[in-house]
Amino acid sequence: MTDTGPHGTVGFIGAGSMGGPMVERLLASGHEVHLYARRAEVAERYAALGAVAEPSPAVVAGAAGVLVLCPFSEQQLAELTEGPDGVLAHLRPGTVVVQHATVSIDAVRRLAAGAAERGAAVLDAPISGRAEDVRAGRLTVLVGGDPAVLAAAAAPLRAYAGTVLPTGPVGSATAAKLVNNLVFAAHVQVAAAALRLGRDLGIAESDLLAVLTASSGASTALAILREVGDLGAFVASAGPYLVKDVAAAEAAATALGVDTGALGSAARTGPVDLTPSSETS
Repeated sequence: MTDTGPHGTVGFIGAGSMGGPMVERLLASGHEVHLYARRAEVAERYAALGAVAEPSPAVVAGAAGVLVLCPFSEQQLAELTEGPDGVLAHLRPGTVVVQHATVSIDAVRRLAAGAAERGAAVLDAPISGRAEDVRAGRLTVLVGGDPAVLAAAAAPLRAYAGTVLPTGPVGSATAAKLVNNLVFAAHVQVAAAALRLGRDLGIAESDLLAVLTASSGASTALAILREVGDLGAFVASAGPYLVKDVAAAEAAATALGVDTGALGSAARTGPVDLTPSSETS
């Protein structure tokens, strides 16, 4: 097994579309991984690759020196961490919790305060990239937290991250990610509007995407759209994340009395409907 330093075993909760490839990279790098998955078939899949499937998040927390959390939402993070059966109640002193979900700044700070009561520490570590970036080891991870704590978790992070960007104290990485997400959503709206205009002007979508991605108007959103090849398919797959992230950014700004201004307006307004539904709000 790879030496992860004094923190030993890596615990992992949230082996979904992004977390699953992280587990694969950790195992391929030789780390001992204990994970919890709600679905038996997911636990069995990673157990077959060498992970130790545990019966509950609490057991994973108790075994981990570095505990990686990769839930989809703030609600899922709260369900995993709070209460007598949550991971906070079962952390060992000295454990480093790496929290990858894009949530509110307040949620990250509450998590850090709860971990500190157990003698553990939290890295505020939202991610930027897609599953293929994880598999290729080129994921970008923003990190807010003590540099010494980051150093303690560096080996597991290196298994799947190509770029690790320290941003300051806990909460700063989440703030930076929320701004980034608004920028990306605004780029998606601009890209969708550009494709609509191109159609009205008689330009084939594929030809316009080839021009825009090679010219001064290029953006990550346009590059992904060209790769996917269809705006509808892109919105179908990325839409739920965009809706969640724009809502989270707006909520965080409102809680702090900050106006997202033209950036927030650009992200909300455009051909792509990013209005939260009753299920996502």
